[in-house]
Amino acid sequence: MITTLFTFENLHRAWLDCRRHKRGKTAALAFEANAEEELFDLASELAGRTYRPRPSFCFVARNDKYREVFAAQFRDRVVHHLLVRELEKNWEPVFIHDSYACRKEKGTHAAVQRLQKFMRQATANDTRRAWFAQLDIRSFFPSIDRRLLLDLVHARIHSEELQWLAEVLILHDPTIEPLLTCSHKKWVKILPGKSLFSVPPGKGLPIGNLTSQFFANVYLNPLDQFIKHDLKAKYYIRYVDDLILVHKDRYILEAWRNRIEEFLRNRLLLEMHPVRRIIRPVSNGADYVGYVVRPSHLLIRRRIVNRCKAAIAGQSKVILHKETEKLVIFFPPDVYQQMYATIQSYFGLFLHASSKSLCDSMFAHRPLLRLLFQRWGFIIRKRWVFPGKPANLKTQYGFFRRHFRGVILFQVGKYFELFDRDAIWSEKNLGMKRIPARFRFYARCGVYRARRQELINRLTAAQQNVLVVAQSDRPLGHMKNRMGVTFVFNLFDVSQ
Repeated sequence: MITTLFTFENLHRAWLDCRRHKRGKTAALAFEANAEEELFDLASELAGRTYRPRPSFCFVARNDKYREVFAAQFRDRVVHHLLVRELEKNWEPVFIHDSYACRKEKGTHAAVQRLQKFMRQATANDTRRAWFAQLDIRSFFPSIDRRLLLDLVHARIHSEELQWLAEVLILHDPTIEPLLTCSHKKWVKILPGKSLFSVPPGKGLPIGNLTSQFFANVYLNPLDQFIKHDLKAKYYIRYVDDLILVHKDRYILEAWRNRIEEFLRNRLLLEMHPVRRIIRPVSNGADYVGYVVRPSHLLIRRRIVNRCKAAIAGQSKVILHKETEKLVIFFPPDVYQQMYATIQSYFGLFLHASSKSLCDSMFAHRPLLRLLFQRWGFIIRKRWVFPGKPANLKTQYGFFRRHFRGVILFQVGKYFELFDRDAIWSEKNLGMKRIPARFRFYARCGVYRARRQELINRLTAAQQNVLVVAQSDRPLGHMKNRMGVTFVFNLFDVSQ
């Protein structure tokens, strides 16, 4: 059978797209180890029409709510990329401009900026009153009719190969023998009607696949066309199943809402959410894709701010260890990186809103953040990791010395050493023996790494604050990489 789509070259391109930003994942590495053989097998199965998706990994994830996720196996995700890339050629010219999500340059920030522009236009730069209607579809992904979706897809493609592959993936039931990767107890937390295990046969697309995100735009495209061409709504935005219309007349929005509800029920077999169908003044702000959108500025949704604070508080409990007379802050590289990634991700979100005061207050009321990180506006840097590549050991040590006024235990090989003034103080007050100084240092003493905690206890008993700088096996230029991993304070003083 001659094929023009299911070739090794096309699958290789799809594989490169699929592994982008995921090359370090276990599944991606396992596939890459035998990539040539895997791609030839896939090409053979697709060309011979024997390909069938393998069981999906199924689990419950929590973001703002509990959601059931079906994650396809990596080889199936390669096929998803192949199909979506081909379908985009047919569907992108058809989609309206203001349909967002799973489209190039059509992410959350683009949607928010567009909505803000619509608000300014509808209010004539805040000189007149306008309203917005925010509508949501009830249990959207579990309610999609797979046969209706397939008809919509087939209507715009004429390739027999594409039609066959689209049918295989759309009509595939992921609830058949899935690989459950979390406890059965978590499914109790899934809201009624949100699980594919409880929907009627032929209903529902799994959350978690690239194809599902793309097919959501295909399925709701008739709604987009109806709103733009029949209702002639000038200011309309859709992000997946979250719809917003802006108009200067509230009664027109109410009429549109009723007609949209009727269209969803009769044409797409969907129901509008009974609660999330609000009409409010633009001046109130619209809670949309993580932001509270107003004509003049953006604010961060309160729920996201609370989630950020909760994440930082939870990680702080892991790092902080209070003892009778001292406070130990233990932040090994993996914990330090996790906290850094959390703050970076949230500050990346805050960057697009009017949230400078929010960021200021988060650092002002959390001494631990000021101790571990440096901040310039929305830019965060690790305070206790040497920036760049040090020229020598003295340069590396000097970086930590400039940032910390207590005693520094500096690991060099199997020893933790004290240099210069710390060595002289330890010789005088702790009776430690001086040893020949290293090049560019004038004094040195130290202990074998097994005696590190004993030395820390002696230093804290002498009312000294301590910073432990550990050495890793990863080289940094021609030297070993080192970073702070532990603070021991007699008093919680982060002014240093």
